[in-house]
Amino acid sequence: MMRKFGFMILKVAILLGLYLIVFEVQELIMAQNESYKKLLESNVPVWLMINFCSIYLLLLIVYGIRNRMGKKKKTTLFEAAGFRQLRGKDLLLSLTIAVGCTFVFFGLMKFPFLPQQALDQMKAYVDIFGQAERFIFVLIGVGLVGAFMEEIFFRGLVFNQLRGALPFGAAYLLQAGIYAIFQPNLTISVIAFFLALIYGFIYTKTGSVWSTITIAVVMNVLIVSTKEVGLIDRIAQGSLLAYVILLTGFGCIILGLLQVAKRTPQTETASSELVAKLKPYLVMGGRLGLYIAIYFAVLQPLVHLWYNVLTEIDAIRPWLTAARNSSWGLVLNDIVAIPIYYFILRRYQKRDLIRECKFDKISFNSVWKIALLSICMGLWVTSMVKIPAVADTFPQFEQLFSSLVGGAPFTFIVFLIVHSIYKEVLFRGLVFNELNAVLPLGIVLVGNAFIYGILFFKLDPALTLYGGMGTIIFALLYFWYRSLWAPIIAEIGLFATYYIARNLYSHFDVAFNGYFVVLIVVCSLVVPPLMYRLWKQRPYGESSIIRTGKIQLEAGGK
Repeated sequence: MMRKFGFMILKVAILLGLYLIVFEVQELIMAQNESYKKLLESNVPVWLMINFCSIYLLLLIVYGIRNRMGKKKKTTLFEAAGFRQLRGKDLLLSLTIAVGCTFVFFGLMKFPFLPQQALDQMKAYVDIFGQAERFIFVLIGVGLVGAFMEEIFFRGLVFNQLRGALPFGAAYLLQAGIYAIFQPNLTISVIAFFLALIYGFIYTKTGSVWSTITIAVVMNVLIVSTKEVGLIDRIAQGSLLAYVILLTGFGCIILGLLQVAKRTPQTETASSELVAKLKPYLVMGGRLGLYIAIYFAVLQPLVHLWYNVLTEIDAIRPWLTAARNSSWGLVLNDIVAIPIYYFILRRYQKRDLIRECKFDKISFNSVWKIALLSICMGLWVTSMVKIPAVADTFPQFEQLFSSLVGGAPFTFIVFLIVHSIYKEVLFRGLVFNELNAVLPLGIVLVGNAFIYGILFFKLDPALTLYGGMGTIIFALLYFWYRSLWAPIIAEIGLFATYYIARNLYSHFDVAFNGYFVVLIVVCSLVVPPLMYRLWKQRPYGESSIIRTGKIQLEAGGK
């Protein structure tokens, strides 16, 4: 008995230690990198997302080591956390309780008999975690990633470990206490304690962490969305509406808990048609979150290393800070990131990155048309940004092109090849394929462009529109030819055109004139027929395109 108790303490200590280490390391990095600190302080949900995705990766590693070295039955992180199918009735009850918890929180924020400090702490909590340059960051960081990882960690892992060695009552109260300790202030800790009691009860009765994830996601999304549109501020302190909201919330919670209490604990064989239908979408979302987390996990430390560590070395500082060598930082990022993606897919999803990307042969007839298409696109863009009104209104284009195609010839050639391959592996081989596994093509194209705009341009409207149009064209080439060589050729042709055109314009000091208008018109007339010809001669008809949602689930969707 004591041995079992000791192992439980050790496992819980390791879990909580990992949690604390990630947040402490993030604070250390922020303390040493002022620009990184400012970025995350103005985008708290991004800070939360980076931390929780790092915890997720560490947990995958821990369970991988455990399964490799341990003699017991192998258990994945998702099996340990209790990702079991949720019945439709339980999903409905979880939604009811989620709305109730949200209403109670709103009611308490407007409850006049609470101490002012408590009211201020609740408001500060909502304001801080709703603080971001783009609201989409709040929805992803707080509404999705934060809710998922908190429930996986505190209910799926910590609570389960406690239940394995302690009486249920002790484990039930202790998990609520641990959850409360990890909150940002006293008022939120008190609320979190009672919320964890609700979560623990529902998790125990349903046997699935999906139930508490549902409550957490809906509650977080409703709170930050209501704050974003200003509805919270419209509720007067101590008003009749505030009391109605509070009482309605308590009613929903009590009703939901009573209905949950009537059921027997969920078993492994329980099934839910609704959850089964949602599973491919959840797998897709989880994998996309993982790919984005790896993108930031590689890029941010390398940016810090390049600009804050290596530049302190006098011998190499001039070379590092020279504009001609600025692209080497991105090349280093690409060389590091691709093997990490390969390892993650190979080790944890049992998939081969090269095979997933589909490096199939393309006919020469298609290659030269793709190259011509990319040249026309490049000439069109470089001509458009020469228009004085465009250059003055959107100076970000000049900054972008100067950083990407302003290096020395050898540096640019290496960057052109390596970065083109990296971008297509990430955005077509990984992101596009995950979206295409379960979504219609139109949504896939828009989603692919949207994610590109988030990662590369922070959703700057002009740059995102520019990048989105190119992304859609490259994605269509990949979809039609089912080979990553198609968009890689287009990528190389496009940026090579940028480089040559910009250097020629600069060398001969060419200002905007009528020839640029002719060039824009000609390229505008050439691109659509070229796209049509490439579509007509695609080797695979749309009817033969394989949807891989089921295959992906079998390969690693559990």
